[in-house]
Amino acid sequence: MRYAALATLVCTAISGAWILSAWLTRSEVRRARVRHGRHRRLPPALVFGHVALALTTAAAWTTFVVVGGQGLATTAVALLATTAILGVTMFIRWIPTYRSLTAAGGPGAAHRAPHERNLPLRVVLTHGCFALLTATLASIVLLTER
Repeated sequence: MRYAALATLVCTAISGAWILSAWLTRSEVRRARVRHGRHRRLPPALVFGHVALALTTAAAWTTFVVVGGQGLATTAVALLATTAILGVTMFIRWIPTYRSLTAAGGPGAAHRAPHERNLPLRVVLTHGCFALLTATLASIVLLTER
């Protein structure tokens, strides 16, 4: 089961890297730092905090799979929960941005909407599904290998 969780963690990381690259190339990260309000949906600190925690979680879980140890599993699941909280926060902040694309209409509407609207919806949803599956499998491993 721990290997299945590792496999889903890798899939989560791949889809997350895709989203991060889209965010870096399609959004105006510099403008997000200085603008406030409606156009500041995904601040860089939130995005990079999520990425840093995700990488730390992946390292902890991989170490647990290779070395073992209940403490590493507990640490990895706690980090995973914290990473998930940041991920859900980003998703909730992103929903109105994505909806502004579908409801915008009219000339110049795309120019006024935040650039995070260009993130690929299917990849975002796939990333969330893999993350949920990873959290479920990791929690099962934590509970059954006590």
